[in-house]
Amino acid sequence: MPLKCRFCDSLLVNEVINLGHQPPSNAYLSADKLNQPEVTFPLKVYVCSSCWLVQLPEHTSAEHLFTHDYAYFSSISSSWLEHSRIYANRVICDLSLNSESFVVEIASNDGYLLKYFVDKKIPCLGIEPTSEAAQVSLEKGIETLQVFFGS
Repeated sequence: MPLKCRFCDSLLVNEVINLGHQPPSNAYLSADKLNQPEVTFPLKVYVCSSCWLVQLPEHTSAEHLFTHDYAYFSSISSSWLEHSRIYANRVICDLSLNSESFVVEIASNDGYLLKYFVDKKIPCLGIEPTSEAAQVSLEKGIETLQVFFGS
């Protein structure tokens, strides 16, 4: 079945990179499954030659990818936090953001980025599919919807 662009429905023929078959990130095997085949999906990145959207084909559901034991938290990396702080301050300045603005981050994880906007009293909304990361974000005072962003 030919792959089609998620935005404009054109055929996807321009493969940018092919990383072979990979397990979902943070997919942990229980001890009783260590000797069984691991579920993998093709990890290929395409660019649409009509609208230029860079995308991955859809191979599984969000529920399968973002399970209750998804363990990645962006705030674990001090260098990533510093990059996020610098980025937020630059965006705030460049776009003249203030308390009348509204910032939305899709895949906001544990609020690692939005906290810098909240600290400056800029209203924010995080959208995060994983329950643990969304909970940490909420505990930081960041309004967060625990949903997978979709149509």
